[in-house]
Amino acid sequence: MKNLLLSDFRRVFKDKLMLVILILAVVFSLFTPVLYAVIFSFGAEGLDDPTISMLINAKSQFFQCFSMGNNLGLIMPVLLGIIICKDFSHGTIRNKIISGSSRGRIYASMFIVCATVITAVMMLHAFLSLGVSLLFFEYQPEPFELADAGYFVASLAMELLLTVFMGAILSWLCACSKNVGLVIVLYIAIAFALVMVGSITQLAATFLDMQEDTKAVADIFELLTNINPAMLSSRVGIGREYSLEEVMYNTVPQIVCGAGLYAIGLVKFKKRDIK
Repeated sequence: MKNLLLSDFRRVFKDKLMLVILILAVVFSLFTPVLYAVIFSFGAEGLDDPTISMLINAKSQFFQCFSMGNNLGLIMPVLLGIIICKDFSHGTIRNKIISGSSRGRIYASMFIVCATVITAVMMLHAFLSLGVSLLFFEYQPEPFELADAGYFVASLAMELLLTVFMGAILSWLCACSKNVGLVIVLYIAIAFALVMVGSITQLAATFLDMQEDTKAVADIFELLTNINPAMLSSRVGIGREYSLEEVMYNTVPQIVCGAGLYAIGLVKFKKRDIK
């Protein structure tokens, strides 16, 4: 397993598309904070508004970097999927099987590589973005305290569960799809669908909660929003502490969905005809 992992990581990092991914991570890290800075330089008084200051600060920008719906969250897994799918088109998977590697280990290695690379690139993107954001904005409206360090670590751990979930989606698609084009289309479709459905349920919950006779329905839409992994980044990093209920909503859906996709992908991969 160790040699299999080392071989897979080596191949991914030697691919030229990996350099493109890293360049995009750096570019997007610079682009968003600078764009916000330019926008608010024409209306600096807007930063004094409590609502705006809660949303536009270095902390919120850091955690938004992990979103499935942002620029890198969509583009990077697609490019990584192209790299991973080369194992199938170039006959690498077949050679691994012939050399004695089990399909279970091959799929586990694929998942670990996908999850690790996505997590590492997202963290690079987020921390670079945080550094640039701090040049223009405060970390948060309130003074930074020791409890905020714990909140930061807890929030980061929750976001990393999301990147592992993204890795589970990608490895599942690569293992089950017949060609790289289908992987690209399906990943973008899944990401867009999760974000779109989450936005709709979130808006519906907010609207229905304003009326007494529809609060029960609002609770259902709120539940659907909370268990949607793609909506995690809209909840993480906007406060200073978590309740137990929030911790459960921010961890369990990613773990359950990720494990489910891994299991489905493994079963499909074991049955797939490798040519």
